[in-house]
Order: sequence, then C-alpha cells, then structure tokens
Amino acid sequence: MLLPAQKARGGAVPVLLLAQGDVQAKDLLRNCIQARYGLRPPAFESLAIQFKGRVRAKVGPVTMWVPVDASGRFNFPVAMRWDFIVKAVGVQIGSGSEAFDGETYRFTRSGKSPNLNNEPTVVHSLQSRLWAIAALLLTPLGDHFVKLETSGEAELIAVNTQIDSKVKLHLRPNSSVEYVEVHCLNPDTDKNAIFTLRLSEELLAMDDLIVPAKICAFWDNEPYFEIEPVTADANSEIDDAVFRLEAE
Repeated sequence: MLLPAQKARGGAVPVLLLAQGDVQAKDLLRNCIQARYGLRPPAFESLAIQFKGRVRAKVGPVTMWVPVDASGRFNFPVAMRWDFIVKAVGVQIGSGSEAFDGETYRFTRSGKSPNLNNEPTVVHSLQSRLWAIAALLLTPLGDHFVKLETSGEAELIAVNTQIDSKVKLHLRPNSSVEYVEVHCLNPDTDKNAIFTLRLSEELLAMDDLIVPAKICAFWDNEPYFEIEPVTADANSEIDDAVFRLEAE
C-alpha cells in the first residue's frame, strides 16, 4: 500500500528520544519520525527485506542498467548482509553476497569461496554503511549512543558515538527524508567516496514497517542502483551464521 508522506500532527504526544543533542536537532528528528510513522514508531533490532530493481553493471565492454533481485538482512547496530542476482535479457549474468558480522567483512561472487577482510578502514566503512541504512528507518537515531546535530534548517547529522561515524539526513519541507549520505569506502573502487541513498517521497507500508517506495543509491553522484521493497520482516531472529556467509 502506497502512502503519502505524513505530516506530524499538531498537539500530538512527542516521540521519546534518548539521543544526545540540542533541542533543535531533537525536534528535527522527532518531526521526521512522526512524519513517517505517526504516534507509534516501531523499534528495530533486526530486519529482512527483499528488493527488485536495477543496477549499473558491466556487460561485456559496456556499462549499462540491468535488472537485479536483492535481499538485505540486518541485526542492528552491528551486522548486515546483502545478496543479489543480476540478469540481462532474462538470463542470470552474475550473483554475489557481502556480509559483515561486526568484526569481519566477507564477500563472494558467483558462488566462489568468500574473501575475508578485517582491516580497520574496511570495518569502519562497513559500520558507516550500516549506520546509513539504520538512518533510513529513523528510530535507531534516537538511541542513547547517538549525538544529534543540525546543519542548517533542513539538515540533520546523527553521530554514532560507538563507532565514530556520522550520517547526514537532508529533509523536505514536510519533514520527510529526501536523502541520507555518509563518507565510506567504495568496495568496487577501493577508494573513499560519498555514499548517498535518495528516497522517494511515496511510502510503502509493510506491517509495522513503513519505508520509501523507491531507493536510489549513488557513489559520488554516480548512479549505483535503484530498488523497490517487495517484502519485509522486522524483528525476527536472524542466525549469526548468516552474517558469516555460512547460512542462507
């Protein structure tokens, strides 16, 4: 079910925030949460979500948009896993998985044995990407280990003090989130870049979860993928082995 971006209602009971920060920053986040979820925002400990969409991929000598089916699984705030299948003209041309269990980054392509990396810069980059994804859900930003700051009237910065990572949220006039961005390592180029997730204003309701109907990702303003949520399951138990690429 598609929903318009909701407006925070005047006189509503304010969302309780445990985060650090000044009044202006807390009010910005509170308005964002109420615009998305209304008066009863859910808490998230885990999330499994399926997507369909398209991704920029190299097919022969040409880089082009190709269809992709993807899934993301997350145990906030420490672990995540992405799986994807890329197709061209209905034929699978590639697949892969990447996972982070809080200590080690693992990735594999086309069913090969996983490569492992636990270099501090790589680990911090994965933590930053996970923090950006958590920011899409909004309610994780209200936790006690978060420090909120403002950057103008329409920008909110959420610093995760546990991992020293910050994500910037740019807001629309109706308090919905237009995009989030974080500085981290691009695993395809091995260079630091700005990872941006741009969100549609339309919302999709999936049980307690309300998410943007479309998410577009960029590395330094270069298009990376465009995806739409298909199904979602919040707060179900996810085996730790999933984040070590040991289980499906």
